[in-house]
Amino acid sequence: MVGKLVKNMVSQAQSGLLRAKAASKRSEEGLCSLPSVWDVEVRQRLRALPYPAAYLTAVADRIAEAIAAWQSDLDAPNNLVLLGSPVDNTAAVLDAALTADHTPELTTSLDILRPLPWTMRPADPLLVEAHLTEALARLQEAEQSDDDDDPDDLARRQRVIVLPPLEQCYLRCIGGWRGIEWLRDTVSAQQNYFWVIPSNTWAWAFLSRVCQVEAYFNYTHPLPRLDRDALRDWITPLAATLGQPLSEADEAASALGDISWSTFAELCEGRPEVARSLWLRSLRLQQSDRPEQPQIPDQGKPLPVLLRQVQPALPSLPDLEAADHYVIHALMLHGVMARSHLALSLGQPESMVQVRVQMLRQSGLLHLGQSGLSIHPAYYSRLYTELDTNNFLTEENA
Repeated sequence: MVGKLVKNMVSQAQSGLLRAKAASKRSEEGLCSLPSVWDVEVRQRLRALPYPAAYLTAVADRIAEAIAAWQSDLDAPNNLVLLGSPVDNTAAVLDAALTADHTPELTTSLDILRPLPWTMRPADPLLVEAHLTEALARLQEAEQSDDDDDPDDLARRQRVIVLPPLEQCYLRCIGGWRGIEWLRDTVSAQQNYFWVIPSNTWAWAFLSRVCQVEAYFNYTHPLPRLDRDALRDWITPLAATLGQPLSEADEAASALGDISWSTFAELCEGRPEVARSLWLRSLRLQQSDRPEQPQIPDQGKPLPVLLRQVQPALPSLPDLEAADHYVIHALMLHGVMARSHLALSLGQPESMVQVRVQMLRQSGLLHLGQSGLSIHPAYYSRLYTELDTNNFLTEENA
């Protein structure tokens, strides 16, 4: 009896899945992807879309709380590590949160210092320790010394140091995390500074294993997640700028924004960068509306045809070889990487690594930007599962 019931339930579930796939296929009939020039235009507008104010305020509030504790208690932690996934732009979120709009009480009362302005790993990754040492020395030389100051005076705690992402401060190779060890020891010794450090979760897991950073950087906070309402309120105004004003007769023809935001929030796991990527992938237009020679609209102007939208979905992974897993895992651990750094971390000739990189780029899994190679945000969830299943170190199994 129980076996028959289970069999019926499985049969019903399979039938429902087939109906959903059929409905999805029908919904895309007659639709096509955006021309490349329009895809680039929408991508640029998405990239320029500021993070939601409430999202940044949540980050700013946590930083303010940590700094307030450090200023009122000699034994309070003097650091905060802001954790995001390898596809989150954690450093950009941090910079946006530390603006006068979100932290006026911090920006006016504290001296926020950025001694290392790099946005990617130094050309010689083995010199990270030297860069860190020189930057701190320059800071200390620039400060006015006062022999009468009491080192335990809480009123002296006014300086906040914002560091580059932790994943940019090391490379998994011989001697590659000396900078992390220096930073680990220096932060704990320099109690007159408050250190704010962005880091991706995979780098944090690795560094916790090899040099126990969690014992020294003892206050961590994950980036907040965007729920369905926050995602809808964030993206819908941008969607409105892409379409033409609709007459009553046209309203039924446009399906832009007619998606399940709950499903969307689950797919992107509340991550803004994944949301940008999946939302872009969901845009379509009628095949009959596709111009032979599409033109880029003037800045801020709507596209010349109405857009449609299908329910966003995670892209499928291509068949991956063992060598691909190692390339992808290195990028998870290190964030954005130059190809030469990737080869060094893998201990392989750059020419050999380039073959795998090129294939992964063609399949869409990797993105090549001005700063280097990185994981395409839309594939993050499936790649996470792929590597975890194949027993790679992830953010969860450290």
